[in-house]
Amino acid sequence: MQIVGICRFSLLGRGDWAAFRTIPQDKADENAEAVEARKASIFAPERLERRFTTFEHLTLASIRAQTDPDFTFVVLASELMPQPYRDRLAALCAAVPQVVLRFFPVIHAGTAQGQVFKELGIDYRQTLQFRLDDDDALCNVYIRRMRQAAGGIVPNAFPFAASFRDVLFCSVGGDHAGVYQWRSPFFSAGVALFHPSASIFGFGHYGMAERFTSISIPGHMSLVTHNGMNDTTLDEGRIRRQKMNLIDDEAATKAVERHFPYLTPEARAVAGLPV
Repeated sequence: MQIVGICRFSLLGRGDWAAFRTIPQDKADENAEAVEARKASIFAPERLERRFTTFEHLTLASIRAQTDPDFTFVVLASELMPQPYRDRLAALCAAVPQVVLRFFPVIHAGTAQGQVFKELGIDYRQTLQFRLDDDDALCNVYIRRMRQAAGGIVPNAFPFAASFRDVLFCSVGGDHAGVYQWRSPFFSAGVALFHPSASIFGFGHYGMAERFTSISIPGHMSLVTHNGMNDTTLDEGRIRRQKMNLIDDEAATKAVERHFPYLTPEARAVAGLPV
């Protein structure tokens, strides 16, 4: 069984971006207005700087720290990204052996993934896919635990989804800044899918648990950051509805030491964690 992660780094095109949700599937990549609006947003210098910071100190750090290094991490990025940022991204990715970086024109994330899989000879029928955004991170035993949990299932060739059960949700700035422990299996960060022919981006992450046989793995968590530039908002209503539990510095530090021991003081500061 291969394990392959996919990360969209400012990829322009349909995925589950809010800008495309009201546009028909067959029109989104051709809709100039949506593309230009999204381009202005994702390539804004402030946003790109933030993404580079989280990608380097959180996302790539978690990839580099895996106790099981036998996996591939595909980064999908846009050809429309300004060249200095493309060069910077390439340099960051080149420093991590598991990372494969590819640039694309405006494209559906799943289509881009399929092209890379074909290029690399990756067979969906033998692959557990997972997704990770460029501002989130995995616990350091993610690959090992996913291989243990899913390794015996993949050869049976029926679709199934897998997820760690808990999330350490870090909100930086704003009225609800803080660190929250959140039981949210099948949140996007680290959610995994085995499907013999389809991309993980063809399905909503929460919906996979309803659509396919699924397993929720206790005892481990993913790290998610929120900084006000995300598609989703954080307000009192969401915190209450989703039962997000605000934790103190001592509890946050213990969670980091257990699940994310690779985080440097700088990385912890980036995530809004106690240093």
